[in-house]
Amino acid sequence: MRTTYRFLIFSLLLLLAARGAGAQNRATVIKVQAMEMGKALMKNDFNTFVKYMHPAVIAYAGGKEQMKAKMDSAFAMSQRFGVTFKRYFIGNPGRIVSYKNQLQALLPQSTTLSMALGDVTMESSFVVISPDGGKNWWFIDTNVYHADKLKSILPDLSPDIVIPPRSKPKMVPAKG
Repeated sequence: MRTTYRFLIFSLLLLLAARGAGAQNRATVIKVQAMEMGKALMKNDFNTFVKYMHPAVIAYAGGKEQMKAKMDSAFAMSQRFGVTFKRYFIGNPGRIVSYKNQLQALLPQSTTLSMALGDVTMESSFVVISPDGGKNWWFIDTNVYHADKLKSILPDLSPDIVIPPRSKPKMVPAKG
């Protein structure tokens, strides 16, 4: 009896450890894929960038060609005015929830752009969604798509995903 009890406790501990490791692995996959998406954005690599976009967001933007045209235009404008990426920081994902056959979470992020007037830091969150159990993730920037718009674009967004209010960009003037 005592051996059976120990075996049950040991099995339960292994199960809990494996479950925690799975959540940790998902968080790592989210962060790695967010960094890959960020690198693609910085390089204006549309083909890599778009694979991290939710199909509903692509459709809302007018399709891949419209999205590419907007991305190319923004990239050209940033080059014209000397805007460069200085820092791209990805935080740790919040609690990953399972809702309507998808995994969903919030992922804090911060981007600092450098320009002639100084540096501008913008903090926001991504809504991250995986349709395949955590292997691949889509990222939706809550600064671009506000909470009210997201609910219409993504009707299957879990009510447990609470999008924080937008924060104002922070400017650090250039020294000179």
